[in-house]
Amino acid sequence: MELLLIKLESIDTDFYESLIKFISDHGYRPKVVAHNTEILSFNGLEIVPSKRQLFLHKKEIPMTNKEFGILELLARNKGQVFSKEQIYDYVWGEGYFSDSRNIIAYINKIRKKIEPDPANPIYILTIWGIGYKFNEKIK
Repeated sequence: MELLLIKLESIDTDFYESLIKFISDHGYRPKVVAHNTEILSFNGLEIVPSKRQLFLHKKEIPMTNKEFGILELLARNKGQVFSKEQIYDYVWGEGYFSDSRNIIAYINKIRKKIEPDPANPIYILTIWGIGYKFNEKIK
């Protein structure tokens, strides 16, 4: 059986459904591989989840997997407050021993990489006694 690859980026939904039906009607079992091209963009900060890349004013910023996971969680849920435990569970997975000092250290590392002034952050805000959130006022 031949493999037919079709790159679908901004394709009309009706056309897509017709194409899948046509392929199925001709004896092929279509397998769709999604290519997520979503970019989270905030005031010069661009997060590319599909490639796990971060850009600040068009310059790529190296990130560890944990740093990227934390930043992506907060940015995708702009304005939502996450406790240190929630961040730990999401990034490390349940079952790991949660140490809030790790989260504080990772947040500080992320701030040093993305904030104009890490001592006065504009992207990742501390909600004292609760946790962290991505600033919902950033456009």
